[in-house]
Amino acid sequence: MPDSVQPRNRDKRDRKSTEESIIAAFETVLLRDGVAGLGVNAIAQEAGINKVLIYRYFVDLPGLARRWCEASDFWPSELELIGNDPDAFAALPIVDGVRTVMRNYVDAIRARPRTIELLAAELMAPTDVTRALADGLARTGIGIGAYTHINTNAPQLIEQVWKLTYLVNAITAYMAVRQGGNSTYLGYDLKTDEAWDYLRAIVDEMTVRFLND
Repeated sequence: MPDSVQPRNRDKRDRKSTEESIIAAFETVLLRDGVAGLGVNAIAQEAGINKVLIYRYFVDLPGLARRWCEASDFWPSELELIGNDPDAFAALPIVDGVRTVMRNYVDAIRARPRTIELLAAELMAPTDVTRALADGLARTGIGIGAYTHINTNAPQLIEQVWKLTYLVNAITAYMAVRQGGNSTYLGYDLKTDEAWDYLRAIVDEMTVRFLND
């Protein structure tokens, strides 16, 4: 191999390794200090690198946040939301498929405390970083569309599904954030399984009503 090729290959390996270290440091700081603790200096110190490299490789902190979000399970994946079995999901009637996604979304958000922290931060103190992390949810929603197999010749049905998605997303976010403060809501303790079972039952009924009307 020519000597001129070897340095280029080594540079690529070095950059890839450094990027991976920075992304790992982002996750470490997020898990340790929460969304509020995310900062270029803190991440650079955790990664053991000059902060200039963060700007060189990711442009800015929101750019790093997006890259980390793409490689993490911060938001539920399309596969998780359809139940991890594309073939079984594809065989479901449309109403049952959408209901599966909605129920799994509720469970997935409840199981992600750092994601709930982001939802709260987006509400109370939004920043470019929280907005970048929130972008990942839109990508998940678009990806789910590829699995639902909704007939594109039925625009009214597609519109109903997106209305339902919008509503379930909002309800889930509110309940998830509220459980960290005043967790009692209309007689239910949002820190209990009973409250979330009730929410899933509501989501089931909403799905049937939305898509069968």
